[in-house]
Amino acid sequence: MTAKGVLGVIACPILEDELIYSMAKDKEINDVYLLDNRHAKSVKQKLVKNNIRHQIIDEERYLDGSLKIEENGFTIVIWMMDLGLHEEPQDLRAALEKAMKRMEVRADAIALYYGLCGNGMKDIDVWAKDNIKVPMTIIRDKDGKIVDDCIATAIGGTKQYYSLLKKYPGIMYFTPAFATNYDDLLSRMELFKGVDTGDDSMLKMVFEMADYHYVMKIDTGIGDREGFDSATKKFADRMNFGILTLEDGWVTLEPADRVYGEAKGFLER
Repeated sequence: MTAKGVLGVIACPILEDELIYSMAKDKEINDVYLLDNRHAKSVKQKLVKNNIRHQIIDEERYLDGSLKIEENGFTIVIWMMDLGLHEEPQDLRAALEKAMKRMEVRADAIALYYGLCGNGMKDIDVWAKDNIKVPMTIIRDKDGKIVDDCIATAIGGTKQYYSLLKKYPGIMYFTPAFATNYDDLLSRMELFKGVDTGDDSMLKMVFEMADYHYVMKIDTGIGDREGFDSATKKFADRMNFGILTLEDGWVTLEPADRVYGEAKGFLER
């Protein structure tokens, strides 16, 4: 069957690689629109690099209805969110609920490229059924459970994540997108609350207290390959960390395939 309609994608920059991966191999997409904001800088580059034709449009004019788009066949509208929302799970939840309410009148289905994110997104699908008029989906594991976060997404779900933590405790985990955004992400983590971005002496002290001495590369096979290596090395050098690479058998793109497939399935005719 062929999808027809508008899929509104509301995405975290740390999961944009999964979105780009799915779009790059989908030959049925007719149009892609990217809402222009300061959080869309890297996804713009990745759309170009992956030869995904797209148009950049004004965010507010599109969302307030003053800018109309052509809807020919299967259309995707991408709205990138602020990484800073991760600082407080309740703020992230409120922002994404508001975003879905704004997007529902512009789209026929919504895909959230998020996980639980500190449990802030718990039962967001239940909320959506009661509060928005279009179907939505979020990243899940093979058992239908919302994944914990970007690391859980990369290895198939929260169950696998717990196994990873048990086998490799006290380690920073880097996916390609995490590696290239680590300064922004570290400042939002509970462990580093109150630590100024770029305050390496304080970061090192917190890592030492938590007994962290390694960063582990979780190579998803997608994203910025060169940036992944250089950003991980830069971080390791700054923190005096060793670098490990997760062995084969952990990484999977199934959650990425699942969320995109389900979202597109809402629009199949």
